[in-house]
Amino acid sequence: MVTAEPIGNDATTVTVTGSACATATPDIARITIGVSITHPTVADAVDALARQSAALTEALHERGVTGADLVTTGLSVHPQTQWVDGGRQETTGFTASTSFRAVLRDLAPGAAHSPAAVITACVASGGDAIRLDSLEFDLEDRTGLAERARESAWAAALSKARQFADLAQKNLVDVLEIIEGVDQMSPVRGLVSAARAVSAPIAVEHGEIEETISVRVRWSME
Repeated sequence: MVTAEPIGNDATTVTVTGSACATATPDIARITIGVSITHPTVADAVDALARQSAALTEALHERGVTGADLVTTGLSVHPQTQWVDGGRQETTGFTASTSFRAVLRDLAPGAAHSPAAVITACVASGGDAIRLDSLEFDLEDRTGLAERARESAWAAALSKARQFADLAQKNLVDVLEIIEGVDQMSPVRGLVSAARAVSAPIAVEHGEIEETISVRVRWSME
């Protein structure tokens, strides 16, 4: 977008928009993983959940996921029902579930604490009771990536403004307004490319993280 408008007898302004995308290699992964078990009674479901969730957290601890990097994010018990003759519902059992959010910091392929190794260990600890809800790659500190995108967006806007000032046979004087727009970072390649048996690790690709920033700048010209 480019606009020009008068602001006085001899002065005008020019408004341009510049945008740029910066990319970086992720340095952490976040997974949401849990356990879900169904048994005939609440007591049996909760007891089984306690055992399986303990095995899951032990597997995570053994892979270096401890402290603030491991948080319980959900816990529930609810009945399972089905329709029976007569148009009524009958309780057939109870499902107990819990979930954890874990931060993984070693993304090197083949590493003992890599996402593939951690997920494989978790599945081995609980088998069919394990639920993997999400896997996302990210940057622990996004500041540097945003700064690089912002600098490139500014350079693009400045280049445009200088070109239009030259075409109008004027000079850029002062920056009158700056408005920034930010697009959220996102992975540019797939996260999980394949899944295999527990004995073989899951193939995981972390790709890159990107952030796009746009900036609208208004200069005075004379």
